[in-house]
Amino acid sequence: MEPRAVRLYQVSSNNNFQAARHFVGRVDAVNTVDLSFQVSGRIIDMPVHQGKFVAKGTLIAALDSSDYQLAVREAELQLEQASRDLERTRTLFERGTLPQAKFDQAETAYKLRKVALVTAQRNLAYTRILAPFDALVTRRLVDPFTNVPAGAQIVRVQNVEEFRVHINVPENLMATLESPERLMADAIFGNDSEHPLPLKYHEHETEPNSVAQSYRVTFSLARQHEKTILPGMTVTVRVSEASNRPDAMIDIPQSALDSDAEGKFRVWVYQPKKSVVTAQPVKVHGVTKQGHALVAGLSGNEQVVSAGVRLLHDNMPVTPFNGF
Repeated sequence: MEPRAVRLYQVSSNNNFQAARHFVGRVDAVNTVDLSFQVSGRIIDMPVHQGKFVAKGTLIAALDSSDYQLAVREAELQLEQASRDLERTRTLFERGTLPQAKFDQAETAYKLRKVALVTAQRNLAYTRILAPFDALVTRRLVDPFTNVPAGAQIVRVQNVEEFRVHINVPENLMATLESPERLMADAIFGNDSEHPLPLKYHEHETEPNSVAQSYRVTFSLARQHEKTILPGMTVTVRVSEASNRPDAMIDIPQSALDSDAEGKFRVWVYQPKKSVVTAQPVKVHGVTKQGHALVAGLSGNEQVVSAGVRLLHDNMPVTPFNGF
């Protein structure tokens, strides 16, 4: 008989509940930066588009570099002349026909020309703005072909190598933050409670909001390449205190619950090495706002069958159902 196809649900330790609380959060970028040129000139290239992500090192904007290229060439020629003058002066000085002061002047002139070349090369490099990090282009502050002075703000970008999620926590929960490593949180976007995104504690403020007497707590959220997340979005943040106790509650779909002949609850755990399922007794402690069951008896990171559980038996061969 062919193995039965079953739909699996990935249990995660991030679903571990200890008096879980829900907060309205706001997504923010790590930081927001207005990029500018360090030299003046006319913008001849601005290939970025507002609302688009760009990788670190991508060209943001470029000035007409003709004058700066000429300045580099001029500095190179002057350095070459200063080098020849220094060699001639050194020869005469070593023969004793030139005073020390003249040699020192030639050496200083050569060093100044070296500095001038480095400055010209640096100014040439300043005619291009590259993305300093993986960035979201939020706004172009000037138009292409505009003459801009040094320091003028050109493009506003946000650092989205990861995100920050902020929530406001009442003062009676601040004691939890004395041990932030015990804090567990995940983000739920829209109604997608089936796919919460794990959050990592980042920092918290110790001065309360003067109106609401709440404290801002900030979490880190890894960038999701398969999900569109933008700064400014609102999100539901589910926060609980982590626990390794055997009675710790885990969030699973109600459809994963089954009962034995005595009416006791159980779930069917998938054993990937043998491609079979085995029964695992659990205790049901309630239902979440999203309609999931809160159960104790799972350690986390298991895969449980979430549909058709009444057709299963111990050590039954199954195959994961991945869709049609």
